Amino acid sequence: MTQDGPNGLRTGDPLISLLAQAQVTKTSVIRVTGSSGLSALLWLCRHGFDQVGYVKSGQGCPHEEADALLIAHTCDEPTLRRLLTTGPHVREGGVLVFQSPVPASAIGRKDPIHRLLEDHGYAVERCVHGAHREVHVARRVAHAWRKAA
Repeated sequence: MTQDGPNGLRTGDPLISLLAQAQVTKTSVIRVTGSSGLSALLWLCRHGFDQVGYVKSGQGCPHEEADALLIAHTCDEPTLRRLLTTGPHVREGGVLVFQSPVPASAIGRKDPIHRLLEDHGYAVERCVHGAHREVHVARRVAHAWRKAA
């Protein structure tokens, strides 16, 4: 059974729980991008999130820096690099949530997605591993953004 948690979000749904743990609330400014962005936007609105909007990714696309950005498609390393370079972006302290394919076994090496996030000023807070995909929650670190080489 689901019930309202202390932050007003319903508990029991994995995405809502993930957002709540990342301190994304119903009043947070949330932007969605990606090929499944409309579905994600409608889902968030139906679940009581008040300030949700869709933004197109890419250079020259206007957007504000949000509290949270959900990328509504699976991002491989080149796709994520392009998004991190051209935007949209979250504000300092904001949260980026997306999924990526599970990386090939890299025993003793850092996950290339995590390395890419760190190179663009994000600290990975959570990584949920599934059979074929990982869900990442990364927070933009204040004054740490540096241009990737």
